[in-house]
Amino acid sequence: MKTTNQEISQLLRSVAVVYLLQNVNHFRIIAYEKAADTVEQMNREIKDIWESGQLSSISGIGPTITQHLDEYFKKGNISYLIKTINQIPPTVFLLMKVPGLGPKKAFKLVKELKLMDEKTVIDDLLNEAKAGRIALIESFGAKSQADIIESIKLYKTGNFKLERMPMPIAYKLALEIKEFLQGEKGVKAIDILGSLRRMVSTIGDVDLSVVGDKLHSKTIINRFVNFPGKVSTDNQGEEKASIKVGNGRRVDIRIANSESYGAMLQYFTGSKAHNIKLREYALKKGYSLSEYGIKKSQNSKGKIQNDNSKLKINKFTSEESFYSFLGLQYIPPEIREGTNEIELAKQNKIPRLVELSDIKGEFHVHSSYNLQPSHDLGVNTYPEILNKAKKLGYEYIAFSDHNPKITNVHDSEIISIMKKRKDDINRELTKSNNKIDYFVSCEVDILPDGNIALPEGALGHVDLIIVSIHSSFRMARDMMTSRIMRALTYPKVKILGHPTGRLLQKRSEIDVDWSTVFKECAARDIALEINAYPERLDLPDTLVNQAKSYGCKFAINTDAHEISQMDLMFYGISVARRGWLTSEYVVNAQPLKTIKEWIKK
Repeated sequence: MKTTNQEISQLLRSVAVVYLLQNVNHFRIIAYEKAADTVEQMNREIKDIWESGQLSSISGIGPTITQHLDEYFKKGNISYLIKTINQIPPTVFLLMKVPGLGPKKAFKLVKELKLMDEKTVIDDLLNEAKAGRIALIESFGAKSQADIIESIKLYKTGNFKLERMPMPIAYKLALEIKEFLQGEKGVKAIDILGSLRRMVSTIGDVDLSVVGDKLHSKTIINRFVNFPGKVSTDNQGEEKASIKVGNGRRVDIRIANSESYGAMLQYFTGSKAHNIKLREYALKKGYSLSEYGIKKSQNSKGKIQNDNSKLKINKFTSEESFYSFLGLQYIPPEIREGTNEIELAKQNKIPRLVELSDIKGEFHVHSSYNLQPSHDLGVNTYPEILNKAKKLGYEYIAFSDHNPKITNVHDSEIISIMKKRKDDINRELTKSNNKIDYFVSCEVDILPDGNIALPEGALGHVDLIIVSIHSSFRMARDMMTSRIMRALTYPKVKILGHPTGRLLQKRSEIDVDWSTVFKECAARDIALEINAYPERLDLPDTLVNQAKSYGCKFAINTDAHEISQMDLMFYGISVARRGWLTSEYVVNAQPLKTIKEWIKK
């Protein structure tokens, strides 16, 4: 059964394709496409949400599709969704992977050429094209045939988009392009747009905007389409262009003038749900919104003007002035998701979200110290980690190497290893002139039975521990919940590490009754980790927001195994901001004195 967000999204799109080919009501097609978009952009796996009984709470998926998804997760291949898809030859969907082949073209090719072999359909189509038989099909012709040959060649090179990118990968790509464009004559500012600016955990295309004047727009566009990583140019105009880079990733750029830049930035940042609610709010105040600015939509009697083109457009150089004109507090991009942000902005109640500059230390960094760990070693020594922390301006750092292996090892040996490690750390770091405090920590495995992989006698050789799940990820919900709850009872447990265990696009979340876990963490003053490692971004922002409502605290950590990875803190901050966290909820945004008191509790 297909269960990942990418797979479920494709499942819904396939139903929309069937409806399109069967001339089903247009609004039903739109509903499935919208649901597919929603699932694709979700920061949690939809199956995990279904397992927690919260499927109906997902905004953007209507009750009928929710019912079909529920049936699919229960019945699999005999569900409505699969039965609907099976009405169309599976080779149609395979041909649609070829760039430029939409549903109708793919269906017609399959029908006319009888392309029914799923294993060879792409090669079969290529052979038909080379034999000149596609040109003979009505509405195709020689040019279409030639285009299909080129598209299949592109498909075979792999330079086409396979799936959404983890946000950090997309962000790195965007920064590379920004750096390449900066310094070009006429470039005044460059911003990231869309879901990447909102720091959604997975990204489709990368969108950029440039503040530039018309005099230099052509040279800016020319510079962009010559980006070294470019594979192909999709389109190139005077103020817009699109290129594809490795694996078919699409990057779009648009040039805008400074006087209307604020409106453009707001419009293309989204989200769609946020912009719809913002338009509805503006209409009630008598305004219409566009990427160019804000103008009156009603006359003094409250009636819609017949000729809006004559109405003055109010332009804005910044988003702050755009929102202010509407009587709203500025809304940070990360929380523009169409929830209650506009209502809060009306009341000036948008909180100051946590920022990178608030971080005063971190608790999850792995060293090269060989304590015969259960998992991989880090690369750097304790002094090197300490020096990196100093450069980051931290007040404190915790060394959290993995616990020693426990298989065929006596408890006394593990206790001895942990004692020696603490002694070695203190001896090594006492020699240096420390201007930063450190804590001796350990990341300890939560075993399947809920015990932790560290004997009680070793706890005297650590200041705190992080408990994490690194095995047996597919336990039943009640067993997994009990497993975590047991681990939280151990002394010196201060952080629950990468709580869901997910790896973006590789491994889904563990199945847990999070409400029970969150209540326990809040009661015991145990922080939930927001792991900034690019493949994790765990806890997901939706669960961050949920845990916050229980009064939980959070530790934003990089889980660094090499000191350059300590710079990844930025990505953890983005998750925290999407979860509406202020600095008061983040333990490592607190000063050293507060941290010492928290650890001693």
